[in-house]
Amino acid sequence: MRALREQIMRIADSDAAVAIVGESGSGKELAARDLHAHSRRGAHPFIAVNCGAIPEALMESEFFGHRRGAFTGAHEERSGFFQAAHNGTLFLDEVAELPPSMQVKLLRALQERSVRKLGGQREEPVDVRIVSATNRDLSDAVRRGEFRQDLYYRLQVIELRMPPLRDRREDIPLLSETILHRLARSRQPELSADATAQLCAYDFPGNVRELENILERALAMAPDQTIEAADLQFEPALQRPASAGAGVRDGHASDALPLHLPAYLRGVEQALLRRALRQARFQRTQAAQLLGISLRQLRYRMQRLSIDEYD
Repeated sequence: MRALREQIMRIADSDAAVAIVGESGSGKELAARDLHAHSRRGAHPFIAVNCGAIPEALMESEFFGHRRGAFTGAHEERSGFFQAAHNGTLFLDEVAELPPSMQVKLLRALQERSVRKLGGQREEPVDVRIVSATNRDLSDAVRRGEFRQDLYYRLQVIELRMPPLRDRREDIPLLSETILHRLARSRQPELSADATAQLCAYDFPGNVRELENILERALAMAPDQTIEAADLQFEPALQRPASAGAGVRDGHASDALPLHLPAYLRGVEQALLRRALRQARFQRTQAAQLLGISLRQLRYRMQRLSIDEYD
């Protein structure tokens, strides 16, 4: 991440288009805003656009603006994203979702450095820096004919790659502390050592966005200032039926590795909790003692793993 920040600082004052590549939730827009803030355009607008959220019929009007009367409902003249970002940065999120017709119009705007409002007669010069982002492989989309090659080269002058959270687990404790500080307001919560260890061991398919979701839920569930491991609720992994306990027989690991470690550990934990409840004749306090955890931790684990003591 330090190397990524250094790269952002080096390219901040360039006007070259930047493509930010990374998984969903890995912080692509945050990197784009950082790039804009450190550039000479930092005092001017940063306009973020989700290309996948705009209906195709409205795209030209949204990007380039329209004249009054250009279409039904156009009661007044309106500027588009390009005009709004003049002298600043236009951030095109999920750029791979642009339909072919809009790809052509966007390419022309980038080449000519000017746009024409829908229903207008003249070109308006615009000075914007384009930063795009996608969680898809754009080069693969080009090979499949889903994305224009000429637009690809216009957008992909400089590439920034956002590492997934699972590749920088040492950042998780500091990120968690920062997120909790922002979410907690009047409270001053902290993570227990076990909770921190569980977070650092999790793969986070949803990256930082998923970490924030988990911590916000844990903050609501925790009865006191300390968030325990039992307060963390991870998304249940999709797995094949009857696979949860596979991989361990008679206390010895089999040669086959689990297909998905979080799902495997979840299955093992479910099996151990059910076994302890049976041995304790469904007395929760005794079952917790057998497992070496508190009654509160047992209750939360049963809730998180959807365990009914009589199932």
